[in-house]
This record gives sequence, structure tokens and C-alpha cells, in this order.
Amino acid sequence: MRDLTRTDDIIQEIPETESFFYGISAAYGNTIFSYRMDRDLTQKQLATMAGVGVKTIHRAEGGSSNLGVQTYEKIFRALGVPKEDIPQLYRETAANKPSLKS
Repeated sequence: MRDLTRTDDIIQEIPETESFFYGISAAYGNTIFSYRMDRDLTQKQLATMAGVGVKTIHRAEGGSSNLGVQTYEKIFRALGVPKEDIPQLYRETAANKPSLKS
């Protein structure tokens, strides 16, 4: 029986959800979380630095697709990520997504 609380199991059960879980928002979310942890920041601290709400940081790290480009730019700027590096971060994160083939 598949555990439909796990992303990999959901994608195996419903393959068309893969782009939802591993799209650009999810890749950016993983990157934001990783950078925040590396800098030993709380979500509240990052939110203050970026000029956004804590809920926005939570949504960004969770891969919400409802965030605009400007919001991601504010967050990445607060983390010290140069704008020109963002596409490469996406490529690296997307390339490292787990393989779903058994």
C-alpha cells in the first residue's frame, strides 16, 4: 500500500503531479530552505530581512506556486544570492530531484 502522505508515493500513484511537486516553485523552496539553514536564520528573521511576511517564507519553502517573481527575488536578495545565479540554482536543484523509477 502506498503512503499518500509521501511525495514519491503520490507521484507514483498520480504521475501527472510530478511537475507540481518538482516544478520551479519546489526547487526554489528547497534552495531557500537550504540557504536559510546554512545562514542559521529563522523564518521570521529571513522574512524581516526580505521585507515579506513569515507566512510568505513558509509558503516559499513549501514550494507554493502562488508566489511572484518579485517575491522570490526579495528572498534570494536577503539570502545574498545574486540574481544571475538563480537560474543555475534551479537547474542544480531540479537535476538532484529523486529518481522515481524503480
